[in-house]
Amino acid sequence: MNLSTAARGGAPVLLSPLTPDDVERVYELCQDEAIQRWTTVPSPYAMGDARFFVCDCCPLAWQQMADGTFSCDDEGPELVWGVSLDAKSSVPGLWGCVGLKRHGAGRLEIGWWLGSPVRGMGIMRAAAATVVETALAPQGPICASEIIWHAKVGNLASANIAARIGFTWAGVIETTWHDAPQPAWSAAIRAGDPIEPKDGWPELKGTD
Repeated sequence: MNLSTAARGGAPVLLSPLTPDDVERVYELCQDEAIQRWTTVPSPYAMGDARFFVCDCCPLAWQQMADGTFSCDDEGPELVWGVSLDAKSSVPGLWGCVGLKRHGAGRLEIGWWLGSPVRGMGIMRAAAATVVETALAPQGPICASEIIWHAKVGNLASANIAARIGFTWAGVIETTWHDAPQPAWSAAIRAGDPIEPKDGWPELKGTD
């Protein structure tokens, strides 16, 4: 399932399943200290991690989509899109990923990461909004009822994206990050909610 959108300023953003050709690029991007700190990717991140993610994990959900067995009512493999800028961009190519983990009963959990050279351009906000809108569409191929978002406390950049695409603040929860207990910010968006900036978020603080 290929999707397209536009970042701030109109830069075309393309979302598509990863392929084996993306292994080295995923490995390169995930050497970023911030990605390893703020997301659930392994740390340190090895080439084998990239190969396992791209070639073994990611195809499973897409195969279910292709054969008609994908369902948000079941737990199962994560649905992942690579986030790329098109060839007309000054920095074309793959720069990040957006994924939807299944928790069953129509609930998904969204997560994303983006390479540092293109942060601040509105790319991930546009990509995540498109994935959320597609996943919550009542007649769409995914047809989720709710998408939840969690971020390690202090990840202000991720929180800003979640608030700006319509997630409702839910508070702080306890979760596990790199096999250690960590507090996390939490929010959710449900089918029928507008994909637009959401009021009601507290004043959050990032960390160095």
